[in-house]
Amino acid sequence: MGRIIQPKQLYTYDILCEDCNRLMERYPSLISTETIGYSVGERKIIAIKLGNGEDKIFISGAHHAREWLTTALLMDIIETYARVAVNTSNVEANRIKSILDECTFLFVPMVNPDGVTLVQKGEHDFEQKDLLIKWNNGSDDFSAWKANIRGVDLNRQYPADWETIQFDPGVQSCENFKGFSFLSEPESLAIFHFVQSQSIKIAAAYHSSGEEIFWKYKSENELEKWSKKIAMELADLTGYQLIYPGENPSGGGLTDWFISYYKRPSFTIEIAPYVGPNPVPLTYYDSIYIKNKNVPLLLAENRNP
Repeated sequence: MGRIIQPKQLYTYDILCEDCNRLMERYPSLISTETIGYSVGERKIIAIKLGNGEDKIFISGAHHAREWLTTALLMDIIETYARVAVNTSNVEANRIKSILDECTFLFVPMVNPDGVTLVQKGEHDFEQKDLLIKWNNGSDDFSAWKANIRGVDLNRQYPADWETIQFDPGVQSCENFKGFSFLSEPESLAIFHFVQSQSIKIAAAYHSSGEEIFWKYKSENELEKWSKKIAMELADLTGYQLIYPGENPSGGGLTDWFISYYKRPSFTIEIAPYVGPNPVPLTYYDSIYIKNKNVPLLLAENRNP
């Protein structure tokens, strides 16, 4: 049978929903899905569970609308692991099978389905067209849009130093607006509640531009040592640069909150060379996949200090 996931395309919310169903049908012993919430526009926020183990690893993609290639990457990795575990017998397969026996990966490949749809298809599917254009600096070209469709940056919504987030425009915008209160948006609130409902060992959030790994936030002592060890292994695996925050890092991100609240490692991974305020071109995909295909396995193998 051929592969289900075709990542080198305009990977839309509708394709995501269809592919989730097809993956569950083909790999029922390894893959299940759960709708953990709904977006402002009533699109499903889907969590995909891969594996049967007790230890949980959480990985998200597409908090930011223009970063939808992270969704395609995560879906490709999910199918690869399931396909190898079911159909193959070699050293790599044994590694994956062992991890899927001990761990369950919890993927939310598209946190911001409304925003992704806006970037890919324009404002025509949305009632508040005039507001969206206003928040987009008067333009009907939404390719640079990061926010959800209420003009809130979902990765500035989490309760970690939210009050002091830097470079906030203070009003709805295509990017960087943290909202009028933390967890005001249904998408970030769904992630918050889902993470709280699980006992997660390690978390990662995929973003798209810069080939960087954010790992430290305000971690200290043993947590900092553990996190740095994993971050250095991630850097060796991907070739991405480790980012050391300054004295007062801006908070509000999913990984900032996870590190602060759970005192466990969490990583923000930027998958592509810097491409400015644009979706990452599909021509980068093969290189991105090669660098990232083993990242979840590495995280799982480092889930305990």
